[in-house]
Amino acid sequence: MPRYLETRPHPWTLQDIKNATMQNFRDVQPSIDQTEGGKIWNSLKELDDTVWIFSTSAAELIDEICVFGERSKATDFWETTNEKNAELYVREVKRKLYYCTSAVMTLVDIARNFSKRWPVDGLQDKRIEIFSTPGLHEFLQGLRNFSTHWRIAQASWQIDYDLQTRVRTAHFIIGKEELLAWEGWAAKAKEYIHQSGDRIDLLKTLTQYKKNVQQYYSWHKGAVLDQHASSLQRFFEYKRMHAGLLQYMKWNMILSHATSNLNPYQYLAQHLTNSQIELVLSHQHRSEQQVDALIKLIDLHEICDENMKSKLMKVFSATQTE
Repeated sequence: MPRYLETRPHPWTLQDIKNATMQNFRDVQPSIDQTEGGKIWNSLKELDDTVWIFSTSAAELIDEICVFGERSKATDFWETTNEKNAELYVREVKRKLYYCTSAVMTLVDIARNFSKRWPVDGLQDKRIEIFSTPGLHEFLQGLRNFSTHWRIAQASWQIDYDLQTRVRTAHFIIGKEELLAWEGWAAKAKEYIHQSGDRIDLLKTLTQYKKNVQQYYSWHKGAVLDQHASSLQRFFEYKRMHAGLLQYMKWNMILSHATSNLNPYQYLAQHLTNSQIELVLSHQHRSEQQVDALIKLIDLHEICDENMKSKLMKVFSATQTE
């Protein structure tokens, strides 16, 4: 059964939203969310979350590799008593590598579904431009399937030592031979593996891909906001009207139940920051200007009518300016 608002023609007015609130206030926000703009915005937030999950997973993996690389520079790290250190780091990196590559696949699926529903101009060209390393994207997608359907990648450390500078550098690598033992690689991914020499350096690979992802989805979000602006504008307008109406109802109830001996100043800190309180108090005590400043600071200026202002003036025992 359609909700009240969904039976009304667009654009909805504030009165439409008021009537819907009176009928069933729980139905209003779901109806607003089901507008085209609401669907775009909420799906875009889901895509943002997925980008964040991948970026965080990649950052954690990169950090783990870097921590090992730094700690491995200490001479005592390689003592016999600490021989399990490297093994523990390998396990931890393998675990985070699995999460990271799984996040890549999830991001690809969600982004593909989003683009089918709300396409933007120039997407394919921009994707080719940003993901410019041939086969890198396909390799990371395939690495997840490799880990799921074949085995967890047997990544290992390669420690290089510069005799002149006496500096150790650690690389977390996956061997080409191990990777190619699996026959499920796409052609572009296999080409990337071949072109990477005998090994894949995970730190270098993930750092580059993470940068590509952040750049691409930043562009994509901007393109969506630009090219679907009319649908989004209507959604945000409905959302703004609804939020204002709820604010009005809340404050109208609070002010209607205020007692004559109430000291309104004791409640300022519940709704204002210290700097906002200072601004209110910079006006003449219990004046109309002080009430006007408060109305603006608690974001009531768009919905405050004469009825509400008169109640505020009464609570503050304020005198109306001539």
